[in-house]
Amino acid sequence: MFQTTTFFALLMSLLALTQSAFSKEAKMSLKPVEKPKWELGVGLGGLSLPHYRGSDQRDEYFAPLPYIRFNGDRLKVDREGGRYYFHNDPVFKIDLSAAFSFPVDSENNNARQSMPDLDALLEVGPRFHWFIYESNDHRLRFRFGAPVRMAINLSNAENEGWIFAPYFQVRYFSIMETAFSVGPMWASEKYHDFFYQVDSQFATSDRSAYDAKGGYSGFRFTLTNSHRLSKHYWWGGFLRYDSLSGTTFEDSPLVKQTDAFMMGLVLSYIFNPVKEYYHSPVFN
Repeated sequence: MFQTTTFFALLMSLLALTQSAFSKEAKMSLKPVEKPKWELGVGLGGLSLPHYRGSDQRDEYFAPLPYIRFNGDRLKVDREGGRYYFHNDPVFKIDLSAAFSFPVDSENNNARQSMPDLDALLEVGPRFHWFIYESNDHRLRFRFGAPVRMAINLSNAENEGWIFAPYFQVRYFSIMETAFSVGPMWASEKYHDFFYQVDSQFATSDRSAYDAKGGYSGFRFTLTNSHRLSKHYWWGGFLRYDSLSGTTFEDSPLVKQTDAFMMGLVLSYIFNPVKEYYHSPVFN
């Protein structure tokens, strides 16, 4: 997929920083330090999502994907995704959060005919976590997250605005690990302009000029599941629903429906399984 190269570049940079920091700590300590454990594998993933939130057209993507699991002091790549902790304690954490928007060829989207294409965006910024509750057996966890991200245009490296998307999450581990997150979103005017503004030169009889505003950007529900099937096999998937009712851009002519549904699934084979990962029934 399009984000693979960008993800690998970011991951390798963070991994190098983490390994360097880990080595320094190990040299300074008089006690032996356990090396972080990692797993590598390869999988096949599928993704279905609308061209953009509010579009009535969608695309499906299928591609081989890397499987990476790493449990460093600050860098972690696991069933919760990849993240780098700037601050990490049992109750309050700050990490690096990222998301990705796929590019859209306007000629393939009926609402955007003759308009400029939508470039791919990398959304990146700090995320604040407050751990509200964790059960004694570590199987149930409640937490509140608050990511603040800047949207970077991958074609020209320009800032395309800001997104704030706080959420409440319930995570439970039984046979599968299940997480449900819910929360609102807000974004800057520039971010909404990128997707929903129609400049006067692109107005037609069926598409009036429109000036997008910043503010409320929708309400999101996300369900994720993952399961270590065996020593060598792992699968994970997600379902996401966004409600756009009441957003500041709801009356844009580019909004063809006031909801958005996304889903993805990946099955991976692991080359070097680590016993602690496939036997442990609790959170790391």
